Amino acid sequence: MEAIKPKEGLFVVHLFFSIDHWKRKDCPHNANFKKEIISFIENIRKQEKFQVATFCMLCHCDIGFMILGPELNLMQEIEKKLVREFGSEGWNLHFSFFSMTEKSEYTTTRDEFEQELISSGLSPGSEEFKEKMISFEKNREYYTTVRLYPTLADYPFFSFYPMRKKRENGQNWYALGFKERKELMKGHAAVGRKYSGKVVQYISGSTGLDDWEWAVSLYAKDPFDIKSIVYEMRFDPVSAQFAEFGSFYCGLQLPLDKALERVMGS
Repeated sequence: MEAIKPKEGLFVVHLFFSIDHWKRKDCPHNANFKKEIISFIENIRKQEKFQVATFCMLCHCDIGFMILGPELNLMQEIEKKLVREFGSEGWNLHFSFFSMTEKSEYTTTRDEFEQELISSGLSPGSEEFKEKMISFEKNREYYTTVRLYPTLADYPFFSFYPMRKKRENGQNWYALGFKERKELMKGHAAVGRKYSGKVVQYISGSTGLDDWEWAVSLYAKDPFDIKSIVYEMRFDPVSAQFAEFGSFYCGLQLPLDKALERVMGS
């Protein structure tokens, strides 16, 4: 089958499973289930540009996966295999989400940065001006690469939620002009930068792909930092006036064998 690859970025699948202990009592078990599912995940990680993060979840469900990859046929095979294997062992698929990594349309352009430098008093022909432009280009290239082709963090705490912008009378994000939206997003991004080094966030787009418009995946060393950044962003106009949020799913990032042990026992 011909490969399906995106024009840019990676495909992203989030899967969250709940174990049904009563259901498990009545179904035959594969004694090698843990070994086989762990081996399967390790094989996925060997595929070019594929990444898998595994979680032991808190409260809402039990086991979670965040999978990134550049080829849709293989991604779908992986998803169906996991759903089938967990289902045969008495697990239920609690929640799933499909999205793609994307770059922000609100980042500063080269022309805008040049105008900022000129407004600050720098001459376009000066060495300082040239150095700042070179640094800007390097930073923009790095930012674009990180957004489109991220490397998942190894931080222990994980939080996921879907979100969208409102399209209501008087609160329609898409009825705003681009300049107004971009200015609002500057303030929103400024809040996120305050947590650099504490929270790593991956925002993938799902417009036309799933029920919400974005998937937000947060990784942190301390759950307090995720609680803090989400709370602080609630007061930013972008969230306070225009954002709607789905359910939050939190867990601990663990090797899959350890996560399964906590849920199923040794």
